[in-house]
Amino acid sequence: MKILTILIFSGDRSSIKHLLDDIVKLKEFNIDIKIVEWTEDKKNLKKKEKIYAIYKKKISQLKIFYNLGNWEYKYTKYINKFKSKYILVIGDDDRINIYNFKKIYKLLKHNYSGLTISYKNFQQDHQISKYYKDKKYSIREFDLKNDLKRIGFTSCQIIRTDLIAEVFKKEKKYLISSKFPQNFIILSIINNFNNWKVSNLKGIYNRAGSLNIFNLKEKKLKHYLNIKKRLKSEYSGYFSPLKKNFPKLNNYQLKEIYEDIFFNNILSWLFVSIKFIGKKKTFDNIKQVRKIIKEPLYIKFILKFIYLCPIILLDLIRVIRKFSKQLLNPT
Repeated sequence: MKILTILIFSGDRSSIKHLLDDIVKLKEFNIDIKIVEWTEDKKNLKKKEKIYAIYKKKISQLKIFYNLGNWEYKYTKYINKFKSKYILVIGDDDRINIYNFKKIYKLLKHNYSGLTISYKNFQQDHQISKYYKDKKYSIREFDLKNDLKRIGFTSCQIIRTDLIAEVFKKEKKYLISSKFPQNFIILSIINNFNNWKVSNLKGIYNRAGSLNIFNLKEKKLKHYLNIKKRLKSEYSGYFSPLKKNFPKLNNYQLKEIYEDIFFNNILSWLFVSIKFIGKKKTFDNIKQVRKIIKEPLYIKFILKFIYLCPIILLDLIRVIRKFSKQLLNPT
């Protein structure tokens, strides 16, 4: 049995070439590589098929599947398809930290139910020509209060495939209809099997910040992302799987989790949404998802303040908050 399958969903971008360069350097390990190609652009597909032909000669365990459809459909179709011990889904524009990943691979000899690893942001490929090395690292138990926000980083979740199969047996109908199947799978495994670990080893380079979305014109931004959908997903992507898998959490526990997700995930996208579609449309958009779990009272006050606050003051608060986060967490 293979220890690990790396599953890559790849569309219109051709940056997968750089990721495959990283994988070539891991050929000494017992890893299967599966790519689900979904681009509809024939010209781009021909270009990528030439790339795949080159790397099939370099990576003997590389296999390509061709499948259109949305992310949720493709994910649920392929995440339970392979029989290695673990599986890791990596974005086609992300990169692998070879030095740290070799350490992570050795951890997979243990029978963890899953492992959440860490990442380091980058913008351009030349920034990672010299690999960042974590000489000291830790492994600890997953903490629902502090770590829920971490499961949203798809490329950092290494999951036991036999436990994925168990979740599919019980919840296949829900998974097929879920817009956030990976978050649901992870929380279901944590709830039913425990032994999910978290490591500070930065095994993934996450391509981020290459676009300053606050400097984009509205038309270009709407092409870049669906603002309404993106903001709502920060609520439903975390709170819906949490509610289904941990229905017995008390009000205090829910309050702590809500605060962590709100300040680390939701607030930034709330500012983006207000800037580009306005306050009324933004608050109308999140009216229902705010009810998924009980919203803490002082979060209600913060949202009320944001709604009443002049845009110019909100922009100042956003800038101050952005630089404060950068100072506290430079990665």
